[in-house]
Amino acid sequence: MTHKKTNVFLIFLPAIIFLGLWEFGVMGSERLRFLFAAPSLIFQAGLAALSTGTIYKDVFFTLAETIAGLCWGMAAGTIVGLLLSWNSTLNDISRPYIILLGAIPIFALAPVTIMWFGIGFLSKAIMAGFAVFFVALSQAYEGARIANKQYAGFARSLNARPTLMIRKIIVPGALDWVFNGFKMNVGLALTGAFIAEFVSSEAGLGNYILRASSLYDMPKVFFGLLLMSCIAILLTSVAEAAQKKFWPH
Repeated sequence: MTHKKTNVFLIFLPAIIFLGLWEFGVMGSERLRFLFAAPSLIFQAGLAALSTGTIYKDVFFTLAETIAGLCWGMAAGTIVGLLLSWNSTLNDISRPYIILLGAIPIFALAPVTIMWFGIGFLSKAIMAGFAVFFVALSQAYEGARIANKQYAGFARSLNARPTLMIRKIIVPGALDWVFNGFKMNVGLALTGAFIAEFVSSEAGLGNYILRASSLYDMPKVFFGLLLMSCIAILLTSVAEAAQKKFWPH
């Protein structure tokens, strides 16, 4: 128990030191407090936002957009990645187009997506999903390719049916990569949703941060960023728990 308490203390020690240095560093300078806020000011801004209740709607919108984007982006990317790993001809044909589309900066797509799908929930979810699609595709493809390289030859020598190879070799071999890709994609999905909200939106943390920055209210800006970090930690923890439950080692 003592060892566990020590570990928890060591985990939080760098954050405590950083916050202390931050508070002390801006103390006595109005200019620095204006530019960088202070942990105490951020705490006060957070209490005010939570007490009024308006921030809950923004958190809900961003969380919902991120989850929706993760779900469709991961599902579509994983399916495409598995198909490409199984069919080399299809992979050779589609590879240049995948590289071309994957090279487009996500920020450049925001105005187009909003023009096509409006400023509501749908455009944000599409942006979030597009941000994760190519990483999911790459992870699924690599995992399936490695599994195919290691075990498929042996399975073919035993005359294993293609459907059996997919169920027992290709998909299980890709699952580790898919779960790791999911954890990496949490930040990307959140970034996609945030960018779409930042460009044009009616609600969401991107909208909250944009409004706060337009008023030069740095405590609110940092509080919005803190909430986005909390969403990322929450979704990553859920992904890790799901991996341990459904794909333990």
